[in-house]
Amino acid sequence: MLDTHRLAIWRAVVASGSVQQAAANLQYTPATISQHIIRLQKDVGLPLYERTGRGITPTPVGLRLAEESGEVFSSLRRLEATLDDLRRGPRPRLEIGCFSSAAKEWIPSIVSSVVTEFPTVQFEITLSPATDAEDWHPHDLEIHSEDPSLPPTTIPGFRRQLLTEEDYLLVVASDHRLAGAEAASMSQLIDEAWVDADISNTPAGLVVARACNAAGYEPRFVAGSDDHYAVLAMVAAGVGISALPPLAIRDLPTGVTTVSLIDPTPRRRIVLQTREAVHHHAYVRTAEDLIRARAQSA
Repeated sequence: MLDTHRLAIWRAVVASGSVQQAAANLQYTPATISQHIIRLQKDVGLPLYERTGRGITPTPVGLRLAEESGEVFSSLRRLEATLDDLRRGPRPRLEIGCFSSAAKEWIPSIVSSVVTEFPTVQFEITLSPATDAEDWHPHDLEIHSEDPSLPPTTIPGFRRQLLTEEDYLLVVASDHRLAGAEAASMSQLIDEAWVDADISNTPAGLVVARACNAAGYEPRFVAGSDDHYAVLAMVAAGVGISALPPLAIRDLPTGVTTVSLIDPTPRRRIVLQTREAVHHHAYVRTAEDLIRARAQSA
C-alpha cells in the first residue's frame, strides 16, 4: 500500500514545479523531499520523474499519479470528518437559499455572528432559482422575492415571514438623457433598450416587466444576465437601461447612476421561509433574528 504522506509530498512537487519550491512550501529541506519521492517511486515500481539538469521533470506516469490521487485525499478528508462526527456527534448544518444580493449584503455578517455563538454549525449558502422552477428545492432557510400584487408564496412545511419591501430604481449610464432627473415615469422608457436583470424569470424580474406592461408596452431587451454585476457593467457600457432594487446596487460602478421610477413604481417583497422541522434549533432562531435585523436596517 502506498504511503499517503509520501504521495502528498509528490503531489506538492508536481503542483509546485520543483523539489526546491515544494520544500519551501512544506517547510522541509530539499533533501527530505528527495528521499520521500525516491521511496515513493520504489513503492510504485514505475518511473515518476526524470532528472533534468539540477532538477526533475515528472513523467506521464508521475503526472497521472498526482492527478488521480486527488480523490484519495478527498476521501480521506471525508473519512476524517465522519470519524470526527462519530467522536463528537454530527455537526449541525444550516442550508440557506437566497438571491445573490442578499448573499453578498446580508449573509456574511449573519454567518459570522451565528458561528461565533454556535461554533460547530456548518453553513451551506446556495443561490436559489425561482420557487416555481423545476430544479428548485427548498433549503432550511429560504430568502426570496415576491410580487406584492400577487398572493404570498406558500411552501408546505415552512413558516413564512415578511422581511421588507423595496422600490426598484432606474439604472442608467451617467451620460443618459435621464441621468440627473428627479424621477422617470415608466412610460418615458417605452423606446429604450433594456438590459434584463433576471433572465430566469423569477418574481424579482417579473415585477419590472409588469410595470412596463402597466405603462402600455413590453420592454425591448437587448441583453440580459442573472448576475446584477454584469447588468451594471452593461449599463455602464451604454448597452441599455435596467431597473434594480436598492439591495443590488449598493456598489454602483463608475459611469452609472440611479433615478427613481414612478407611474407605476416597480416594487418587490422580500420574505423568509423557515423549515418547520429545524425551527426549534437555537442556531436557526438566531439566524432568523439576524436576517430580520439586517433586512429592517437596509
